[in-house]
Amino acid sequence: MYKSVDEMLCQAFYIKNTLIMGKSNSARIEEWIKSKGVIDHCRSGLSQHDWHANSAMVLCRVENTLNDIEWTLIKAEYGYDLSGIIDLTSYVLDRDSYIQPLECDALLEYLFIQNKTYRQLQDKFDWGSQKLNRKLSHVKSIINKLHYECIEKLEIKMGNNILVKSGKDLGYSGIYAC
Repeated sequence: MYKSVDEMLCQAFYIKNTLIMGKSNSARIEEWIKSKGVIDHCRSGLSQHDWHANSAMVLCRVENTLNDIEWTLIKAEYGYDLSGIIDLTSYVLDRDSYIQPLECDALLEYLFIQNKTYRQLQDKFDWGSQKLNRKLSHVKSIINKLHYECIEKLEIKMGNNILVKSGKDLGYSGIYAC
């Protein structure tokens, strides 16, 4: 099925955010050819609806496995959904009082969707390069630790059922370099 939890989450959120397309003329012709007995050599044999259902089931299981903060992190990282950024900010601020709430929101937004440049962050808060690097490093270390705990929890809970075991270790390398 999947080689790692990271691959599973990437694919599930990608499919979730992809629209199901109606059948085009070529798809109808392909379906007609299959009805005449031509063998389809497709690897999976799943339709778009099947892929979306599989994605919804995987994400539902992930949501049930993780707590609210962890699920918010996964949605922000893989689904680019920042609706729970306030929860993530409070999580970060509970662990580090070095950063102000608005600064933390901007840094988290920068980490997950990168809609602002490094220079824009410096200008917005009137920071020097070293101060921005220091604050970003604080936020990254807290988020990386939480992300690692999420991946570890998902590997334990879902590893036997969804992940394909290979001869190699399915180690985790982290999402952000600190």
